[in-house]
Amino acid sequence: MIETSRVERPALRRAVYLGAALLAAILIVALIWAEDLRFIHSSGNMEAVARTLGEGVELRDQSIGSLSFEFVRRENEQVYFYRGKGWGGDGYGYVWSPASRPGDVRHVKGPWYKFRDDAHQ
Repeated sequence: MIETSRVERPALRRAVYLGAALLAAILIVALIWAEDLRFIHSSGNMEAVARTLGEGVELRDQSIGSLSFEFVRRENEQVYFYRGKGWGGDGYGYVWSPASRPGDVRHVKGPWYKFRDDAHQ
């Protein structure tokens, strides 16, 4: 009977590790999905801010819709909505650019793009 419990412990430990890894993966996917949903909910309000913001004007610590931003700034007909730093230390956010596609961004929808500043460059 003692031998049986020694054999069962490594199997139980593996099951716990596997369960924890699965839970972590689910949480990461849920966090990414939640950000996208909050952007969809907030993009109308963000566009209203972008349309009224003057060239060179910067707003600090703004909550717009369901998202919070460290700053919102208009530069060269583009409005940057800077969310902050992610887990890897990279800065990230959104750009509203109805006239042209900014460099080094991923298209989200319409005039909206997502950017990431690589902190490791």
